[in-house]
Parts: sequence; C-alpha cells; structure tokens
Amino acid sequence: MTTDVVIAGLVALLLYPGILFAIGLSIGYRILSGRPLPFPGKMIVSPDLTGGLGLTSLALIGGGLAGLTWPGHPWSLPFGWIGSWALFELAAWLPLLPALMAGAPRTVRAALREAQIGMLARAILWGSIATGLAAADNLNGWSLSGHGFVLVSALLSLPAAINWGPFGPEPSLGPQGITEGLSTRAATTLTFARDTLAAALIATIWLAGFPIAVLPVWLGLLVIGIGSIITTLGLRWLNGRFPRFSVPAALRVILIGAGSLAGVALVALSVGQM
Repeated sequence: MTTDVVIAGLVALLLYPGILFAIGLSIGYRILSGRPLPFPGKMIVSPDLTGGLGLTSLALIGGGLAGLTWPGHPWSLPFGWIGSWALFELAAWLPLLPALMAGAPRTVRAALREAQIGMLARAILWGSIATGLAAADNLNGWSLSGHGFVLVSALLSLPAAINWGPFGPEPSLGPQGITEGLSTRAATTLTFARDTLAAALIATIWLAGFPIAVLPVWLGLLVIGIGSIITTLGLRWLNGRFPRFSVPAALRVILIGAGSLAGVALVALSVGQM
C-alpha cells in the first residue's frame, strides 16, 4: 500500500466524504428541519457509555459515507456499499442501547418499536440504494426509469428508516423520545448522532437515485445538495401531520409501498443493463 493511497484513505475517512462531511450534513439537516443546534456547552460528550456510543456512531457514519462512490471521491472502494450498509446499520443501533438497557418497560418498548420499524425500512432502503449504485454509469430509458423507482422507493422508506413522523416514538414518552431520563449532555450527543445518520441517509438516497457517475463532479454534488434540502423540508412538513402507526401497520406500509417499488426498480435497472 503506497503513501498516496494511505493519504487518500485518511482524507476520505476524516474529511470528504467522511466524518467532517457527515457532521456538515447533520448541521444542515437540523437547521432545515427546524431542530435547534446544540450549544457548545451541550456538545461536550458525556464521559460515560452514552458519550462513547454517540462518538462511535459518528465515526461509523463517516466510515460508511467514505465507502460510497461520491462525486470527486479521493479513494472509492469497489462494492463499498456493502460495508457502508453494515456501518450505517451499526450506527443506527448504538443510540438505541441506553433505552434498551434502561429497564423501564415503557422506554424499552419504545426502543424496540423503533428498532423493528427502522431495521426493515433500512433494509429496503439499502436494497434500493444498492440497485441504483450498480447502474450509476448507465444512461438509457430503462435505467432512467429504474433510477426514478429507486428514488421514490428510498424516499418512501426514509421516514420509517429514521423513525420520523408516523413512524416515530410513542407519544407517551414526550418530546425527548427514547432519550427521556438521560442527562442533557447524553441526550444531546445521542440525538446528534441519530440526526447525522438521517442526514447521511438522505444524501445517499440522492446519490443512488440519479446516474451521478455520468455527471460532472460539481453537478453531481449540486443534485445531491438540492435533493437533500427538498427532502429535509418534506420531512419537516410531514412531522406531526399523521398519527403514529402501530408496529404491524408500519411494517405493512413499508413492505407494500417501498418494498414493491424497490422490486420494480431492480427489474427496470436489470433490463437497462442488458
């Protein structure tokens, strides 16, 4: 392994499209979704397990982003989406651990609800993402229609994947959700980690939803940026407009809506690759 490869890998992991890029996405996501930015005093990571989980989650998200084929990526890995999926999924589970270990039945039930809904939705979302990335450099009628189905399927699964809106926490927990009962610093750290995952998933959806590889770097980044802004504003509009789904109802909505479209996307893009 040459020095240039090591440097490129470190740049990808730490800067773009890694950890620093992920934090920037998260800040933009919080601003656009109407969620307040943490004050500097609250961003001091709590010196306990919760703080470690939040930091580890951020590092995993940065590593997951670095494994994908972003425009101008300094060190792109072939089939990196498989590793990215694993890292993103682990990053999604870590912030749930304090609630799962809390012992309070109400909090544990709420965390299990989010885990079940989120895991299925992210599985379908990543199926759509993988399908789109596999045909990122192909331009024909079938491929373009397939990318459209990828985008719609992924966007439909997104609210459930990040436990937003009708797929969110039980209303009985209050505004803090599954971080209820944690210290301010601990809750802020975990919430920021979860918001970073949401912002990273939104950007990744737009990366896979267009044949980005055939576009100039600046245009690819512009498409991802504008798409991410529109999606975040859409999530802001969605929040609070619908009642919470029960777990069975949420799973049915995910499978029937996003799951069926993901299958159509796979067929269309497969035909387009022939």
